[in-house]
Amino acid sequence: MTRVALVMLGLGLAFASGCEKSGGGAASPTSGPAGKLRVALLHPGRETDGGWNQLAYQALVKLHETTGVEVRHTFSPSSATFKSDMRDYAQQGYTLVICHGSEYVKAAREVAAAFPATKFVVTGSADAGAGVATIDFRLWEATYLCGLLGAKLVPAGPAGLIGGQDFTTVRNTMNAFANGAKSVASGYVTYSQFVGSWDDVAAAQQTARSLIETRGVKVIFQNCDAAAQGIFQAAAGAKVFAFGANSDQNAMSPGVVPASAVIDMEKAYELVLKSIEAGKFEAKAYVGDLKSGIIDVVLNPDFAQRWPQRALHDFEAAKAGIIAGKIDVLAGR
Repeated sequence: MTRVALVMLGLGLAFASGCEKSGGGAASPTSGPAGKLRVALLHPGRETDGGWNQLAYQALVKLHETTGVEVRHTFSPSSATFKSDMRDYAQQGYTLVICHGSEYVKAAREVAAAFPATKFVVTGSADAGAGVATIDFRLWEATYLCGLLGAKLVPAGPAGLIGGQDFTTVRNTMNAFANGAKSVASGYVTYSQFVGSWDDVAAAQQTARSLIETRGVKVIFQNCDAAAQGIFQAAAGAKVFAFGANSDQNAMSPGVVPASAVIDMEKAYELVLKSIEAGKFEAKAYVGDLKSGIIDVVLNPDFAQRWPQRALHDFEAAKAGIIAGKIDVLAGR
């Protein structure tokens, strides 16, 4: 499987194809200056997915551009190669290995025990410990706000909630959206489905069409990465709304996406790097939420004149309530 690596060469960037390995693994790195921070990223999906994985990759590129940190990445979709992919970077002396997804936790703990000089971080998880830190992205705080906005746009509902695969973090975003809608109308009806894939555009489109045609949904929340393209296509064809997730997807389907629940991945990376540079890195869960600014909602400027009266006022009030700890978005109160 070809590995694509991003390397620092002088003041610029160059892309180099990695070696072919049946079990995965990173290409041999260029030598970095002694003591220089070096960051590696493992991601389970393609860096062009328009969502979770592209977000991580773009943050890695931006990290290099703004700080000069040497960075590389490996597409690592198979659990059979998780440990070898991590081990490759640790053996090469990387300062930090970021494993982008909760599916990496178990493997990271096994590898971290043998490489105490390398810091391991798993994103999208609160399950820290045993030498592995995590970044707990509480995206559901933002999706609650999207649910509120969805119910303001379509007071009678119903809403469709579509996840790529059935992960706890994905369910949390879906449940929080439903609770946000119910904060506007307590009886707001929602229907949930999973595509079973993060990149099957056709299957995602069919899932959305099914909810639209059989359930009559008028607004959709999706957390599907690359497969979201199919959902936006179905929403555009039926003239229903669909919210973005993870990255700013507002421009992916004009007139369809009112807002996106987003993660500032670059800020999350910087949080971890600062702790390393200060000698305060811990194998703990670093929290990314509305309060930290790592999680937010990006409103689509094209909808500026389309929001119902008081919609944005109630949105801001709810956001302040979540930050102050007065609203539990998962409990719905």
